[in-house]
Amino acid sequence: MKFTKFFSGYINTQGSPNLQPDQFKQLMNLVHLEGQIMAIDKTIEKFKNIDSSHKYEMLKTPILRQIDEVSKGLSPSELLDSWHQ
Repeated sequence: MKFTKFFSGYINTQGSPNLQPDQFKQLMNLVHLEGQIMAIDKTIEKFKNIDSSHKYEMLKTPILRQIDEVSKGLSPSELLDSWHQ
């Protein structure tokens, strides 16, 4: 949840970043995708004694790939900097 935590902290300390609509959409996509990863992790934890965690881990791979695509492989601070150039 590195993007969610970074931007939450940023908003709490510096207020909302001034973003273009496509940049805001990109940010919301990242937060949503990280939420999906968190949900899968909670499912793995809940069913760790019942089910194979491997099948749930497989669900994470395409989402992690999407996060990398949407973020262009940048860290949260690098992404924010790229938006302000």
